[in-house]
Amino acid sequence: MSDLMSEMLWFPVAIIAVLLLAAMWMMWRAQSYQRVSGLPAGKIVYEDVSHLAHAPLNAPRHGLRGKPDYLLQTEDEALIPVEVKSSASPTSGQPHDGHVLQLAAYFLLIEEALDETAPYGLIRYRNRTLRIVNAPQLRSRLLNTLRRMRTQLTADDVRRNHTQTARCARCSVAHACDQRLVASG
Repeated sequence: MSDLMSEMLWFPVAIIAVLLLAAMWMMWRAQSYQRVSGLPAGKIVYEDVSHLAHAPLNAPRHGLRGKPDYLLQTEDEALIPVEVKSSASPTSGQPHDGHVLQLAAYFLLIEEALDETAPYGLIRYRNRTLRIVNAPQLRSRLLNTLRRMRTQLTADDVRRNHTQTARCARCSVAHACDQRLVASG
């Protein structure tokens, strides 16, 4: 009878041990991936990249609404917005201006919607991560850009502001544009 009892106890203990080892391995892999990805240590508290996506953040005072790919909470409790891009980083080593302004919008959203101040944000390109400091000059650029955009929404004629054929090829209003750089197809 004691042999049967010891065999019966062995099985659940073995399963628990295997589950613990699997959990430890998965945690190690997640930490390893986070280190390789260039992201700081921290807990993901918001995401917009899976079926568990959160609702948009709102900044009604500025008429702004958005969803960062991730918000990380670092060990010192700071909230860090992370914007993930599928492209490689620019060869200049500097992020695209639009990507920086997108991060600036997340700084504003975090401040107004969550009553927190993000000290910096990250743009994660395919091959590297760039850190953008939340500075007053960046906020001014964002607010000026938002003002110009709102003005243009009510303008009778808005001119194209770039010479990039790839942007024109992907444009959502190409059907109504008389300034296309590429033939519609």
